Amino acid sequence: TRLATFSAGCEIFEIKLSRGYNESSFREDLKIVYNKLGIENKKIVFMFGDQHVAEEGFLELINNMLTTGIVPALFADEEREAIIGNIREEAMKNGASPAKESIWQYFVTKCSVNLH
Repeated sequence: TRLATFSAGCEIFEIKLSRGYNESSFREDLKIVYNKLGIENKKIVFMFGDQHVAEEGFLELINNMLTTGIVPALFADEEREAIIGNIREEAMKNGASPAKESIWQYFVTKCSVNLH
């Protein structure tokens, strides 16, 4: 996987488990990944194995990522507004309507395309 990631020109993201690493820590790491995917437009391989399942809640978050493209309620309203503001111009250039929900969906779709 690491060789294929390098060959494809992608970055690798893997959580670093430590004492006290919990679902809140995992969500903060996911925010960083989603900002890289959607705002910085980086292609990222998210390596997550059974050794990374410190809490069962992690699996639900991963399942949401795989089915909908993003973890529900990952970003607070003010963080979401900041993301929409950062990506608005790009989204509208690529055919998104000026509505906030349309721009947010553009962000989610872009993240899904860049996440491997």
